[in-house]
Amino acid sequence: MQSELPNPQDDVPKEFDFDVFLEENWMYLVIVFVIVYIVVMYSKILRERRKNKNSESE
Repeated sequence: MQSELPNPQDDVPKEFDFDVFLEENWMYLVIVFVIVYIVVMYSKILRERRKNKNSESE
């Protein structure tokens, strides 16, 4: 059982700190950027292949 009541000042949410967010999540952000880069590059390659295939068939 609680012996004293919680202080209401402790329940105030802290402001969002972008530096702390980056420090804690940099690895996940890097992984997301790498995946996005791979997808973009793969889509460019596929678009070029389709373009080349269409130009060869004509």
